[in-house]
Amino acid sequence: MEYEWKPDEQGLQQILQLLKESQSPDTTTQRAVQQKLEQLNQYPDFNNYLIFVLTKLKSEDEPTRSLSGLILKNNVKAHFHSFPNGVTDFIKSECLNNIGDSSPLIRATVGILITTIASKGELQNWPELLPKLCSLLDSEDYNTCEGAFGALQKICEDSAEILDSDVLERPLNIMIPKFLQFFKHSSPKIRSHAVACVNQFIISKTQALMMHIDAFIE
Repeated sequence: MEYEWKPDEQGLQQILQLLKESQSPDTTTQRAVQQKLEQLNQYPDFNNYLIFVLTKLKSEDEPTRSLSGLILKNNVKAHFHSFPNGVTDFIKSECLNNIGDSSPLIRATVGILITTIASKGELQNWPELLPKLCSLLDSEDYNTCEGAFGALQKICEDSAEILDSDVLERPLNIMIPKFLQFFKHSSPKIRSHAVACVNQFIISKTQALMMHIDAFIE
């Protein structure tokens, strides 16, 4: 089910104002902003506003959108398990729909957000995440492929053990051969993502990699 949420225009303007102020070099202003942000955390849909600014408000400048995502990342780290279900679902779907944003900064921020959610034990509770990211690697659109790979690389770094466990039915059996296909990709950035993903599993001699070791060495 697609979770539909629309921001209140006044609330949105207030949050944009805060995001702008938080980029001020003045420490007093920053402290005041920090207090306001902490107060806003008491409202369940505050995090919806943050993901909305990051993914949907393309009229805003990139630093402001990215900052909104980084504040959300901190909220995920601190309060994720008390987010209402609707908010969690909205954030997850927005992340997956915007991993291919045309801006490298926004793509990277969305990727960080995805991996922060995944690291909160959510790989089990977000079963569509890995299949979706792996399918996005085949996108004709470079930004989508690069964004998905950036997120996968961080997930491989943070969650190497669980990826090779029965908890998730060993997704590496599908992921490793998939990554190996990209060793010959025309883009150096994509190739480096692919190599970095596979490198996470060399030391532990992961079975999924050992099965494809000839292709890897080649």
